[in-house]
Amino acid sequence: MEPYPTGDPRLPHHCYPPKKITPDELTKRTGTTYFKLDLDDPVASARRIAVLKLERSLKREDTFTLDAASTIDFEDKLAELFEEVECPEDQARLVTEGAAYFDVEGHDGDWFRILCEYGDLIIIPAGRPYRMTTTSKNFVKIRRFFKDETE
Repeated sequence: MEPYPTGDPRLPHHCYPPKKITPDELTKRTGTTYFKLDLDDPVASARRIAVLKLERSLKREDTFTLDAASTIDFEDKLAELFEEVECPEDQARLVTEGAAYFDVEGHDGDWFRILCEYGDLIIIPAGRPYRMTTTSKNFVKIRRFFKDETE
């Protein structure tokens, strides 16, 4: 993404000319893993999620919805989510409706913007700085997976 994004974080903020990278390149440069799940095949997606949870010791999950039409203090929540954070454990996120951008800092200090839409699953490694926002459609529903069993 562009080095110093200004303005609405819900816009694409591509560098110019836009540079697209493969999921393998994303993993090499940020440690982030990307999968595309076929959510229209509930058996296959449930199997893939079960394997993911088992491999990564994910014990808890929730559903997070961010919607301009129903989220209280939507703009404040967007601003909060767009603040850069580092978490002590891997962050696994599956978009089940809508779309969101996840910005992840690479090993070299560059930021990478990942557009996640229906069926996209990303795993951001522990300690990797990231932030998120919706797209300009202002709606996303995400299944979040956690290692701990309590909130």
